[in-house]
Amino acid sequence: MSSRLITTWSEYDHAVQELLDLSPTRLDIFDEDLAALKLETAPRVAALRALLVAASHHRQLRIVVRKREFVCQYSPHLMNLLQLYAPLLTIIHAPPHLDRLDDCLMIADDRHTLVRFHREQPRARLIVDDASECAPYSQRFAEVLGEGGDALGSTTLGL
Repeated sequence: MSSRLITTWSEYDHAVQELLDLSPTRLDIFDEDLAALKLETAPRVAALRALLVAASHHRQLRIVVRKREFVCQYSPHLMNLLQLYAPLLTIIHAPPHLDRLDDCLMIADDRHTLVRFHREQPRARLIVDDASECAPYSQRFAEVLGEGGDALGSTTLGL
């Protein structure tokens, strides 16, 4: 059980990878647009794919974004995973009334959490292997998810 404060973008980037390296079977993400998470890098795409193809019946990747444009336009690997692994992977565009929220969450198996306190700053807290410390953040994600939103599709419709 450990917890540490993150203060730079470099530390935040390492914390994201550290969380993914824990090989979770369920990952919940609430973020503005996923840009700071750099999920399109090869190691992160591989980690997300490994999560989705794991033998566990409880595997799941749920993502809620406040802005969908970045995901739709600049995340082809993630959109490909959505096409291949739906409904294990869901990406939801949050309703407009959640735009005022400034925090960002990444929760693995309700035991590991990376919470960024403000979407424009790297200041964050990484919690590893502590379900009781992660519980409030898991509850917050459940509340955000409960607000609804529009599910992103894996295909783009054109004329």
